[in-house]
Amino acid sequence: MPDKKIEGQRTIVTGASSGIGAAIAMRFAAEGASVWAAGGADSEGLNRTLKTCKEASVNAGGKGYDLSDSNNAAVLIQEGADFLGGLDIFVSCAGARNHKPLTEFSGEEVDFLFEVNAKAPFRASIEAAKIMKAQKSGRILIIGSIHAMIGVENNSLYCTTKASNHNMTRALATELGPQGIRVNCLAPGTTVTDRVQKIHDSRPGYADAKLVNISVKRFATPEEMAGVALFMVSQENDFMNGAIVTSDGGTTAC
Repeated sequence: MPDKKIEGQRTIVTGASSGIGAAIAMRFAAEGASVWAAGGADSEGLNRTLKTCKEASVNAGGKGYDLSDSNNAAVLIQEGADFLGGLDIFVSCAGARNHKPLTEFSGEEVDFLFEVNAKAPFRASIEAAKIMKAQKSGRILIIGSIHAMIGVENNSLYCTTKASNHNMTRALATELGPQGIRVNCLAPGTTVTDRVQKIHDSRPGYADAKLVNISVKRFATPEEMAGVALFMVSQENDFMNGAIVTSDGGTTAC
């Protein structure tokens, strides 16, 4: 058996109740990391994630946080680091969506998505960087989106907030790289989480229309994204910094 890739690494993962975030938390635990899994309102989903993490015989804990108030992102990092006894890896995966025409967004909806998708990752990264700077090492992985790079009809708010993740990654990498902290971004293509499946089911023909632009003619699984995330934070990938890595089946290559 090969050695576990992140044995003993202290890791915080947001968005860990379901989807890509849950898959990352569970894969990281399987690879030997201790995990603070930060979820949202889905307490049952978070409990499932924690159960799987604990079955990997690692130190695992977590709780739900309301990231519509980005101040809670700072609390999340502090509580997670206290539980873990420090912090080596921070993965920002929590996110929200809102599909509708541009002119139909309310001010409250705009504020909500910016809080969750843009401000919360930034606030959490500030707190993570404080801890990592003191130890002169650490890895921050931001989960962005290919929708940060392309225009998508009726998805302008999500596209705009995720674009902030991408340039935040570059800025933080430039600033924190000399201090031993690597910052990178994973930009997934369409990944079949429970939430995405519900969207596909509610809009007949929508999934088939998206497959036209994916050269491998299928969608990703959360576990595939977790595998890419693992490589991106592993020591064998130590030279990567400030990168936006797409895993989208060829969508943005067309």
